[in-house]
Amino acid sequence: MTRDRIDFRVTGLAASVDEGVPVEWQGRELWSGPLTMELEEGAAPLSGGVLDYGRRRAEATFHVRLAFPELAGTLEELGVDRALTQPVRAVLRSAGEILEDHSFALSGRCALEPHELFSGGSAAAGVLPGH
Repeated sequence: MTRDRIDFRVTGLAASVDEGVPVEWQGRELWSGPLTMELEEGAAPLSGGVLDYGRRRAEATFHVRLAFPELAGTLEELGVDRALTQPVRAVLRSAGEILEDHSFALSGRCALEPHELFSGGSAAAGVLPGH
């Protein structure tokens, strides 16, 4: 670590998308209902990143768990295999500018781990810049 570069560890994260996202299942498009994202506790390597003040750039990697409680409940009522209703694990790699007030405008791609709900790499996720 240098004076212009600070390594950090992420110890908590909770986010939600109340609008949900479209999910295609068995040729039909379903709405997920609210989506929640939490930090995957105990993930190895740990979630964290670096603040590079020399370049005014922030980079972070988050190991997360995405859940669709409403969709999971609907699928459970249909009697589907429980593997379809489990949270999706993912790794979000994000980067962005360090702003004048020391906040970040991070965005990035999310690599989803294999999950029974999605076939052969058909799912994609990302995070758009925000404040």
